Amino acid sequence: MQKLPIGIQFFDSLREGNFLYVDKTEQIHRLINTGTFVFLSRPRRFGKSLLVSTLQHLFQGHRELFGGLWIEDKVDWQPRPVLVINFNDLDYREQPLERALTNHLDRLAAENEIQLRAEHYKEKFQELIVRLSEEQKIVLLVDEYDRAITDLLEDEQKVAEHIATLKNFYSVLKTTAANHIHWTFLTGISKYGKLSLFSDLNNLLDITLDERFATLLGYTQEELERSFPDRIDALAERFSVSRAEMVEAIRFWYNGFSWDGKQTLYVPFSTLVFFELQSFENHWFATATPTFLIKLLRQKQLPAYALERLRADNTLLDSADVNNINVISLLFQTGYLTVKRVHPSLRGTRYDLGYPNHEVSQAFQQYLLAEFINVSTSQIGTLLLADLQEALEGERLERFITILNAIFAGIPYTLFLPEEAYYHSIVYLVLKLLGFSILAEPLSSQGRTDAVLELPDKIYILEFKMSSAQIALDQIRARGYAQPYRASGKPVVLIGIAFDREKRTIGDWKSESAIILL
Repeated sequence: MQKLPIGIQFFDSLREGNFLYVDKTEQIHRLINTGTFVFLSRPRRFGKSLLVSTLQHLFQGHRELFGGLWIEDKVDWQPRPVLVINFNDLDYREQPLERALTNHLDRLAAENEIQLRAEHYKEKFQELIVRLSEEQKIVLLVDEYDRAITDLLEDEQKVAEHIATLKNFYSVLKTTAANHIHWTFLTGISKYGKLSLFSDLNNLLDITLDERFATLLGYTQEELERSFPDRIDALAERFSVSRAEMVEAIRFWYNGFSWDGKQTLYVPFSTLVFFELQSFENHWFATATPTFLIKLLRQKQLPAYALERLRADNTLLDSADVNNINVISLLFQTGYLTVKRVHPSLRGTRYDLGYPNHEVSQAFQQYLLAEFINVSTSQIGTLLLADLQEALEGERLERFITILNAIFAGIPYTLFLPEEAYYHSIVYLVLKLLGFSILAEPLSSQGRTDAVLELPDKIYILEFKMSSAQIALDQIRARGYAQPYRASGKPVVLIGIAFDREKRTIGDWKSESAIILL
């Protein structure tokens, strides 16, 4: 078996080291023949830097690195000057961004045996492009174009300074494009900065949601099974399951990222680490804790259950105002939400969003619950899950309510929000982390109930109120929320829960077995 390229971001190192490479060169060929200024946004660990490195060697004419790949006989391999600007290489935390850019451009010039005469970073950038293109137009590749912004989203002043600097920096492209640049590719995690930084580039083509490039980065299901057959077989043997069962388990945990609502993808990093460690863990999520996002979600008071089912349009997904951050847009751009379905129409395209897979939903909800109830993520499993699971499985509802009240009682007063959605969010997250099938606000012919919890041998229907438990129970009965589950053959238990604003607990609850009309 070929070695797994974990953490390898340079195409030459990958190919010369005989590491596994999932051939994406057919789509790369389509990419380089699309537009002149191309922009692509993808979450972290999706292989953006490897793509930039691949493009660099392709345009530099290094045919020997592409032996056996689709593109080997599809281009003329005539070398062209390539300028790569990688914001991962800039130190903008310990010094002003202007100085970091100046130093970086001087290094790039020295690598090309050029002595820059200009002193200001903007003029240096322009001079470097002009001098590199003396014989033929250059290819410009920019990796992590937005890092100096997204790394510092909590520092509004620094973000504003960096946007001003980068806007000035990228303005060079408008004046040099026609005579000096053959093709430009810019990539990063978010669209924060795209609109303000590139407002002068009226020919910038954003392919982020372009279905032609939906699988340019990431592994499809077919690519996974074709590229890792021996490793899948080894895992099936290790876990004593069939190959089909192992494929389904891998899909459940790690597949699901999508930008067209049709083709779903695996993050290369978590896939490679999974095959290396042979364990079902949160490999992608663990590389960066979304602390800022979690706190932002709580500040915006967005109900946790709402993240399971969202509808958005292009305006929302493209939202890039750092002064008024849209939490849904940021969750999508950073990969915690993905496209589940696309609804094209003459009035504009709309997108259904949701968690991509089990890894992301489980880990994100655990961190979100920890933020809501003010405990560490490591405490959640030991404090909550075992007792709650036993209580629900045994229909010990008084014990279930007692545990929930203990959770509410532990939340500091300063963090508490006396809103129904806040209580609802906490109960939803707790139940979701138990591993049961839970539907938040499922739609019936009579409206929406707050939650349906399906166990192997029973179904719970829950309704939450700030008034009284009896009103909640009456609503479940009056609106026939139990009727859709009559075909299941399982007993249905109705639970009405009333929250007490003053005591910040569950003030009252009632339950009864459902009578389902046949």
